[in-house]
Amino acid sequence: MATRKIIKIDEQKCNGCGLCMPKCPEGAIQIIDGKARLVGDLFCDGLGACLGHCPQAAISVEEREAQEYDELKVMENIASQGRNVIVAH
Repeated sequence: MATRKIIKIDEQKCNGCGLCMPKCPEGAIQIIDGKARLVGDLFCDGLGACLGHCPQAAISVEEREAQEYDELKVMENIASQGRNVIVAH
């Protein structure tokens, strides 16, 4: 693990609208139990492309110890979701 930038989702502010999901090309965010969740540190590149799309301002970028971003795993995840996801990426 290393210290790096990664998103943080404030569960109290998140209303589960899902507007952040399509803005995350890595697929690091999923709606689980009605809230946006970071599904794995290794999927988040820390860029914060999702930030401006949250109407509740529930997403921020923080610097913390996290698993390294793994572009190969991201591509495997995207490829497994089918052609439309690949094209969208």
